[in-house]
Amino acid sequence: MAARPKLAEAMGGSQNLRAYWPHYLSQAHVLVFVVDSVDRSRLLTARQELHALLANEPQLPLVVLANKQDKSDALSTAELQEELALHTLSGQRELFLLPTSATWDGLNTATSVLHVKSLLVTLLSQP
Repeated sequence: MAARPKLAEAMGGSQNLRAYWPHYLSQAHVLVFVVDSVDRSRLLTARQELHALLANEPQLPLVVLANKQDKSDALSTAELQEELALHTLSGQRELFLLPTSATWDGLNTATSVLHVKSLLVTLLSQP
């Protein structure tokens, strides 16, 4: 029986794991970057790390998941677009910024991470 190709590989965002990101990114077909919409103290680091990753892979499609949109103090996707300086990437690559909520209670809501699946399948099926 032939081995099935991997469709996704997840890497954590802690500082000790970031050194491994370029190894995985060089084999990626799409980058899914999850940002905590509530944690304002780490947005500068998130922006710096995201842009450093993208500088090495200028054609890679990007999906940013703005997580924790179920929280009342969450930044909106418009605010996150500004904070992450995503406007500087327009025209360079396919870019999607999606509000998400990775909770059991929210699985059937419009912000469910399950709704990201169809976008990823579409992006991964492109030549």
